[in-house]
Amino acid sequence: MTDKALAGQTAIVGIATSDFHDLYKKRDPERTREELAVEVLKEACDDAGLDVSQIDGLVVGGSQFYEPFAYRSGLTDVRFLAGYPSAGRMCTVALIHAAMAVHHGLADYVALFNSVTYRSQAQVFGGGPAQGDLYDSIYGMASPGAQYSLAFTRYQHLYGGTERDLGAIPVAFRKHASLNPKAVMQTPFTVDEYLEARFIAKPLRLYDYCLVNDGAVLYIVTSTDRAKDLKHTPVLIQGAAERATIREQYVDPEFWYEACQSMRTDMLDPLGVVPRDIDSVQAYDNFSVSPLWGLEGFGFAPRGEGLQWIQDGRIELGGEYPMNTSGGMLSEAYLQGWNNHAEAVRQLRWEAGERQVPNCRNILYWCLSAVPNASLLSRGD
Repeated sequence: MTDKALAGQTAIVGIATSDFHDLYKKRDPERTREELAVEVLKEACDDAGLDVSQIDGLVVGGSQFYEPFAYRSGLTDVRFLAGYPSAGRMCTVALIHAAMAVHHGLADYVALFNSVTYRSQAQVFGGGPAQGDLYDSIYGMASPGAQYSLAFTRYQHLYGGTERDLGAIPVAFRKHASLNPKAVMQTPFTVDEYLEARFIAKPLRLYDYCLVNDGAVLYIVTSTDRAKDLKHTPVLIQGAAERATIREQYVDPEFWYEACQSMRTDMLDPLGVVPRDIDSVQAYDNFSVSPLWGLEGFGFAPRGEGLQWIQDGRIELGGEYPMNTSGGMLSEAYLQGWNNHAEAVRQLRWEAGERQVPNCRNILYWCLSAVPNASLLSRGD
């Protein structure tokens, strides 16, 4: 988004997330996405100080999921409706479209959510039709993790660095998750313990992969003017950007560097925002290498030096750029980026408790996938 006229005109005013930790312990094959989503809708409305009847816009992660959710929640007559594929690449797209709908008067209060029951329904990932299957599957490249692993070996070939260096990312995120009672995984581990974990697709290990879990995340978007009369300090939607980088291979051979530079030009430059203005990063961490490449692409770390740059606590709470302070998708829950945005709201409202980033005012999110995207949120007081 390069239109500065939309920056700061809309805000996130209510959020809710499932108790991912509790759901993980109580696997239930009869659990449904609808019931989880209805629960967080009620909680998010309470959080904002709204009644469910005031919601007149609905944005759904999972294109055909809106009908069962709408009639179970009572949202049977809304003014604006949109559904998106349930994929991390659509998280920011959904957010900015909700903001545009509010800004242009298509709805006053838009609820947007993602809900998954991957664990209870025993869903597996990998395989199936995708780019490059004609060539990749016969060589065992049957999952996104294998593709990211191969890309990391290319990164090491070009720039150096070790698996021990990469361990700083999952170690930091798990440390943050230990302060989050809703996180699926809360037990910290050391870099040595990280290196002892089994390989999934060498050189990526168990702790380099996101979780498979149940849960839902929902947030409510309205105008900044309306937000002033609600319960919490509004979190302003300053901008969003995306860049389609469709390749035959799943991972961009240049690690999305040019895509990140393009998104920085589209979203941050018009607002005069530079890395030193960012207080925390909430990055899409389907695999541990994704945050690494975004740090370089957006200009936090020099290109090719990210593995060295993240050492010594730089991305931990108390460090220069605390990342994924709820534990991210590696340790809190895999909600395809939606939980990262919820954590951004908590941080910007100064409600994150033990994991609060002091005086947090600006948070950058990014997702590096087939359609890279990013968003910028800020505290609205």
